[in-house]
Amino acid sequence: MSYGAQVKFGIARQASAGTGVTDATSFHALAFLSEDIGLDAEELISANLTGRFEEGAAYSGPRNVAGTLEYEVTPRNLGAVLAAVVNHAPSAVTSGSVVTRTFLPNTADFSSFLVKAPWTIYKQFADASSAEHFYDCQMGQLSFQFGAGAFLRGTMNTTGGTRTATGVGSLNVVPPASDVGRLFPWNVCSVSYGGAGVSNFSEITVNLNESIEPLNALNASLSPFKFTRSANREVTVNGTFYMTDRSMLNNFVAETQARLLLTATNTRAAIQSGYYDTFTIDIPQLKITTFKPGASGPGEVAVQFTARGVLDPTSFYSIQFTQASTYAAGY
Repeated sequence: MSYGAQVKFGIARQASAGTGVTDATSFHALAFLSEDIGLDAEELISANLTGRFEEGAAYSGPRNVAGTLEYEVTPRNLGAVLAAVVNHAPSAVTSGSVVTRTFLPNTADFSSFLVKAPWTIYKQFADASSAEHFYDCQMGQLSFQFGAGAFLRGTMNTTGGTRTATGVGSLNVVPPASDVGRLFPWNVCSVSYGGAGVSNFSEITVNLNESIEPLNALNASLSPFKFTRSANREVTVNGTFYMTDRSMLNNFVAETQARLLLTATNTRAAIQSGYYDTFTIDIPQLKITTFKPGASGPGEVAVQFTARGVLDPTSFYSIQFTQASTYAAGY
């Protein structure tokens, strides 16, 4: 019998494409809420008319690795996800044992065959002596959900990869106890919009989508020929705003873009004198695309809104992530 509580899950950046990581010490062991990452195997079914009602002959179709990881944010899983989806080589500034990393989306593809740096995923259930092992994985999408009365949550989407046919042996891939208790509850999260602090958001979700898709070709293989971008990078924001002022409505009507800063600081315990685990999302030019105030019942008026991040002409980015932690492992 397998219990979810005993599942081991980790990701590791590969030194090169085509060779998965098997050294346990190279994996970033991740605490998570749920995941469904695995092999997608399509079928090719003949459509010939054969004089029978039964379906035609079935053959193997395209194969790819895909799925979503959902987690409550801790310093360890946050840094690994940002490295996998945003940029595996962030800029870093060190002060004592604290490392502040700035993650900006890549401005070029990793290679002519891969959009992002290749990563290996390791997943083992308690009743199995071997583990699922996926390599050359492409992590193409993430989201972060800030919500009142909840921990900061994140998702990471895997949009491609290759499964090791026989798996790998059991590895010691377990997140340390010192990390799993370092969370970000809603009361340590703050919002700044247009240069001023605001406190009337009940929830905000930020999404980054690199629009990565597998490209199949006549390459004598069931696996994709390469991974490519099917559309432009997308930065989107949606949430709920209590209608206690008109700042967002005015900007929506006037089509004014303003900076959105989301900050989470775990103040429960200092990681170094004067330093705390901190995570910041910076969208320098947020354009509101939907904001329609309406009343429904006698209670507080809450407005659902959508927005997108626009490329800033000064800083030349549409979104930036910054993390300060003592997690020293490189990516």
